[in-house]
Amino acid sequence: MIQLVDDLLGQMQAKGAVELIEDFAGAIPIEVIGNLLGIPRSERGPLRDWSLAILGALEPQLTSEQEDWGNRAVLEFKTFLGQIVDDRRANPGNPETDVLTRLMQDDPNGGLTEVELYQNCIFILNAGHETTTNLIGNALDLLDRHRDKRTELLNRPNQIATAVDEFLRLESPNQFGNRLTTEDVTLHGQNIPAGTDVHLCIGAANRDSRQFDRPDDMLLDRRPNKHHAFAGGPHTCVGLTLARMEGKIAVSRFLNRFPNYQIADGAKRGGRIRFRGFAQLPAQV
Repeated sequence: MIQLVDDLLGQMQAKGAVELIEDFAGAIPIEVIGNLLGIPRSERGPLRDWSLAILGALEPQLTSEQEDWGNRAVLEFKTFLGQIVDDRRANPGNPETDVLTRLMQDDPNGGLTEVELYQNCIFILNAGHETTTNLIGNALDLLDRHRDKRTELLNRPNQIATAVDEFLRLESPNQFGNRLTTEDVTLHGQNIPAGTDVHLCIGAANRDSRQFDRPDDMLLDRRPNKHHAFAGGPHTCVGLTLARMEGKIAVSRFLNRFPNYQIADGAKRGGRIRFRGFAQLPAQV
């Protein structure tokens, strides 16, 4: 992971003017997920576009073009995975480091069906790619807009763990969660009948003044920080440890290499309701 980040930083240093999403934030999770699933590096090119298409089809309102793009991406990724799965059956990897081999292992209590195997692989790509990309991109944008906090983090690098959670709280990569009530419930005086689709605004919860002191301020050493960027309870994101690690390594090593970076004109948000991040984030390093 550290070597991957350092290699990307070296490539950016040679350019000077960079695009932080394409050159850095979006490249890191693709490589990590590619390594987890044992996908050859030369074949990872389409992964980001497939993920963006599939996640884009989860928006509350879709055009027919978005829906078609999402469905097509699922089918293309499934075909691609079929070739990887066939190869892994013939040449199993180390189940301790190869997630795909582990998912394919026989289990005395019943292993994954073929459909479940593909669904898990697609889920790993989608859950681990866009959210981590947004975490890193949002963090670098926040630190450029609050340069006093950048200086604070440079002077106190041991704050990186709490800083990453504060970035997650302020600019949660995933802004919405969805639940279906299984029984009648009353919440803050509002009666919600069983069978109701409930849309939970994670971004709002993470700035609730009843939970957080100075909720709109960025406090790099905030403790406690019970944000909901990774959801909670039985729905807690299983990849939270990996995401935090990627965020800590990416942001800290980026700052060490480029302490005076500046976001350039042309930054563009992703334009989606469910996910908060950047489609483009040009910078001068």
